[in-house]
Amino acid sequence: MVVSIQGIKGAFHQEAAEEYFGQKTEILPQHTFQGLVDSVSHEEAEYGIMAIENTISGTIHNNFNLIRQSNLQIVGEVYLRIEQNLAALPGTPLSQLTHVESHYMAINQCREFFRSHPQIKLIDAEDTAGSMRNIAENKLQKTGAIGSKLAAEQYGLEIIAKGIETNKQNYTRFLTLKKQEEQNTEDFNKASLALLLPHKQGSLAKILSIIDIYGLNLSKIESMPVIGEPWHYLFYIDVLFDKVKIYQDMLQAIRPLLNELHILGEYQFGQKSFNNINNTDYDTSK
Repeated sequence: MVVSIQGIKGAFHQEAAEEYFGQKTEILPQHTFQGLVDSVSHEEAEYGIMAIENTISGTIHNNFNLIRQSNLQIVGEVYLRIEQNLAALPGTPLSQLTHVESHYMAINQCREFFRSHPQIKLIDAEDTAGSMRNIAENKLQKTGAIGSKLAAEQYGLEIIAKGIETNKQNYTRFLTLKKQEEQNTEDFNKASLALLLPHKQGSLAKILSIIDIYGLNLSKIESMPVIGEPWHYLFYIDVLFDKVKIYQDMLQAIRPLLNELHILGEYQFGQKSFNNINNTDYDTSK
């Protein structure tokens, strides 16, 4: 099975793919999230794994837009504990580092650590694993990278500071994507929707009331501005439910109140990985 990810081998996306599909998964690296979407759309990969939100950095809003504008659907999700590590060429002491590079989200998750090391300049890069590969290939003596233990091992770097993320409750939710099929015939208990509401007072309140009346759990709601229409918003929501019929009845009830309804995916809640996170004790003294 070929799974497309954003980033190169060693990226957290690879960890998420292996968590969801198993370690024998064949990884197809992509430089960008758009490349990930395109590779699955063009059937170069059967599935894609895409980060959608992090407990520290928040939602990657553009990824919702990429899914909505594509011919892909969400078919699953996985929750991954993110431990950020500072790595460099073997034998490099922390005191000698002058630059550290990584993806901006990884840097953002570790700012408290670097406040204690003001001599280090932080540099945004395309992805975490790519930063480690860059150091290894170019033998950069005074440069470190932030990323996973898997990436450090992949590129022969030494971890000189482990678990440097500010908040140890640092998790990322990844979505599993596949090319759209005619109809979802499998059991599901979660759905991701994009709602375009009329620009009228009380529009959102009516929708939320109906969701509540039908007894669905609104687990996520995000707003995005509609380009070219000031103060008009598109809402991305996730709902959880016990019975598909109740969810489908809810959709029928809200359709007349919407300008547009996009079903981004109907899938099983990532219960196993979610429970693994909640049932694991982490050392918060790092």
